[in-house]
Amino acid sequence: MGLDRAAVRELIDRPRGPVDRLRAEALPGVLAGIVLDHREQWWHRAACARALDGHVPAEHAAELLAVAEDGQVGSEIRRPLLDALATTPGPHRAGLLAWLRAQEGVKQPYGMAEGLLRARARLGDLDAAEPLVALAASPWTHLREIGMAAIATLEATHGRAALLAALGADSLDALAFAAPDEAHRLLGVRLLDDDAGDVTPALADPSVIVAREAYERRAEDFVSDDGPLLDLVDRRGPGHLWALAVLDALGHPIRETWEALGPPLIVLPGVPADVRQAIVRRYAPGERQTDPRWLLEAACLPPVSGPDEHELLGRAVDALATAGLAPGTPEHAGNLGGSGGVGTYHSIPTRPGVVSVCDLGPFFADRGDPDVLAAMTGAGFRPIAGELAETVVEGLYVYWFGDRKEMTVRELLFYWQD
Repeated sequence: MGLDRAAVRELIDRPRGPVDRLRAEALPGVLAGIVLDHREQWWHRAACARALDGHVPAEHAAELLAVAEDGQVGSEIRRPLLDALATTPGPHRAGLLAWLRAQEGVKQPYGMAEGLLRARARLGDLDAAEPLVALAASPWTHLREIGMAAIATLEATHGRAALLAALGADSLDALAFAAPDEAHRLLGVRLLDDDAGDVTPALADPSVIVAREAYERRAEDFVSDDGPLLDLVDRRGPGHLWALAVLDALGHPIRETWEALGPPLIVLPGVPADVRQAIVRRYAPGERQTDPRWLLEAACLPPVSGPDEHELLGRAVDALATAGLAPGTPEHAGNLGGSGGVGTYHSIPTRPGVVSVCDLGPFFADRGDPDVLAAMTGAGFRPIAGELAETVVEGLYVYWFGDRKEMTVRELLFYWQD
């Protein structure tokens, strides 16, 4: 007989996800009834929509399509409903495709734009290939994965030649190395590598993002001949710094070559070596826009055990106490925002104000109190203030509350992230 509505609700409210059991044990008509009933809890409707994937009852298809198109319904219900409708054969698919295409350029609620494109791919709409390329180029992993999976769906439906033609290319090599824009070449590098092709030429791509993708894929390839990489470095050809980074990842010693190249460093005027090294050790290789010189510098730094966070804090507290500044209990930056996120410093309350002590090395920041300055510098700590604090570490991109950007010395040494 299958589960009735009450049993479906009970199953959904259990832990570990009910979708597979719902598909096996609940009749599609019961699931559709819950999705269509606006009095049901949204999470019950969403779970039932997911369970309908490929099994939308024909008698409810039109009603469910109306729900999927309704902008007043939550995205967590509409997205899986679009998937279910797109993967269920029937005459409703023509109307669904027409509506999906009409949404191009229309502002969508959070999460719906990618849901619309995924549904178009599941319907076999090759016109969705171009916007999917942009989605696949997203810096956000979950969006990138949706885009790549949808592109794979189109290829499985129509074949590679048709997909490439829709993207204006006649081969994977042309897509990876000759496409006019970054997003298409990025996709080409991924597809070419997945197809066991050689992505080494993309190390010379003018886009750092594309070259970084080629670097990451070549760095995992321990089978291919390393000769072209060595030759590229020897010739100092375009992409030779990325090639050198690949060689390092593959286990080749690169220090001598790196030093012979200059070594190639990004100049940060006024930034002391200990500050620079602390930043490089913490943040390289950085986000995908990061200059390869930072990767090479990180690879060639001498090995160290790292600063002892407890020793640094103890030394700072002792120095502040000896100076009569009444230090309180240090608190980690990750706890300051109330969510226990990532942080690279501790805050110590004192009589003159808060003193921030970096966990990455003997560095501190405060409001410029002369007593704090004397106590901390006397204990071997470097003040991070003035021009040093505001120096931007160019070419090193770091995640910062939804953005990936170049940050200042102060921001990097005293970093907090939810």
